[in-house]
Amino acid sequence: MHLIWLEDFIELARTRSFSRAAENRFVTHPAFGRRIKALEQWVGAELVVRTHPVSLTAAGQLFLDAATHSTDVLYAARAQLQDGSGPTEKTLRVATGRTLARTFFPDWYENINQRFGPFPVSVSTGGAQDVILRLGAGDADLLVIYSSPTTRLLIDPMRYESLTLAREILLPVVAADAKGRPRFKLAPANAATPTPWLGFSQSLTLRGVLAKHLAGLPKKVSLRMVYEADSYESIHEMARRGVGVAWLPQRLVQEDVNERRLLVIGEPEMRVNFDISLYRVRG
Repeated sequence: MHLIWLEDFIELARTRSFSRAAENRFVTHPAFGRRIKALEQWVGAELVVRTHPVSLTAAGQLFLDAATHSTDVLYAARAQLQDGSGPTEKTLRVATGRTLARTFFPDWYENINQRFGPFPVSVSTGGAQDVILRLGAGDADLLVIYSSPTTRLLIDPMRYESLTLAREILLPVVAADAKGRPRFKLAPANAATPTPWLGFSQSLTLRGVLAKHLAGLPKKVSLRMVYEADSYESIHEMARRGVGVAWLPQRLVQEDVNERRLLVIGEPEMRVNFDISLYRVRG
């Protein structure tokens, strides 16, 4: 069996036409047909129904999945081997959140490079549970994550050691109106009209951090959820559009605060301090 037979079959399945697939594969129609027939003989089953347009048999549909996966794996392996020609360094695999990958990781990585020299790194991003699972499955060497009740519950301290990399602050921010004033203020608990609030979905680690802080305030605030998302960037954009108040990481909103597109509101106790932590398997 030849790899080009798999590529021929995948193209035939895509175009549903022997003539068009042959043209796209830069081969004559008869030669293309012979290669598909040779593949069917190798598989031991008919893969296509030779109608107009061409359709796949049940065996052909099943084999298409296998052919697509096989070619993807082979080309990925070839690319990896070609990239790795000659002596190579071990790549450090880091799992982290999407927001941290943009707001924290570049500066942290640059600082390490300046201290110890450059080294290859591969960063994968996702939700908190996703990146924690990657560390547990051995698909990541390091985990960089916002520290929260959720992460401390999911990460076994007996198996993983941790290090605090930096401090971060959740800032209550709102968009400025035409006169440069806050569009909303934090309403007290007894207010008739609650403040519109842009909240975190359950999958975001900082949801628990914020909820615990707000519950412990001596002076409660009245909030009405008007938008919820599992993306800090999405909430950030809605805050910029003046939809409501949002508590967001300082590194994410600092440029907007500096430019006064967003204003920090409330007393200092409304700000929430938390850690950015690094985890790795012990030993």
